[in-house]
Amino acid sequence: MSENISLFPHTYSNKNNKSTKRAFTLPGFTLVELLIAVSIFSVVSIAIYSTFFSGASILRRIRNVDLRQQKILLRVERLGRELRQQPSYKKQLFSGAKARISFAGSLDYFPCRLTYYFDSSSLCMMRVADRLDEITTPEGTIEAGFKDKPSVFLSKVKDVKFSYFYFDLKQNTYKWTDQWQEDYLPTAVKFTITDENQEYDSTVFLPTA
Repeated sequence: MSENISLFPHTYSNKNNKSTKRAFTLPGFTLVELLIAVSIFSVVSIAIYSTFFSGASILRRIRNVDLRQQKILLRVERLGRELRQQPSYKKQLFSGAKARISFAGSLDYFPCRLTYYFDSSSLCMMRVADRLDEITTPEGTIEAGFKDKPSVFLSKVKDVKFSYFYFDLKQNTYKWTDQWQEDYLPTAVKFTITDENQEYDSTVFLPTA
């Protein structure tokens, strides 16, 4: 019995030694492997951050360009809509030059004369809305000057050009001209707005009487 008892602790000790040895030989990271992993992670993180920062910068520039283009296109559409929707009068208010156009419109449901022109000093396209009751003389004529204060319709513009499409009865053909002082409307109006990057043009066919 004593020998069996003396062997039991020895056997128990061996089992503990085996367990302890196995605990220290489990797979794991050494210091060198950990440093390599951290280095790789740092390089990948820097690469991802640089790519994201460059992409965000490009996206901001694209959005700025798109906003500018959208603004110009909206202005072009507004001018075209006002030209198409101008009311008809016995005495037409329409007159046109190379960098200026005037035609009938409405301002807060009042008849008015709309004028668009290019201001080369400020590089802006200006808009003026004069009510007819304020620019009509007692004799029934229309004053040429402005009563209302001009407002900036579009800024940072390099050039604005208008041209007028009409039918020449003498030559029996359609023509373009950059001046219009007739008592009737031309067939169409073409306007070109040039900014720092590109040109925007639109041809609007006017309503017929």
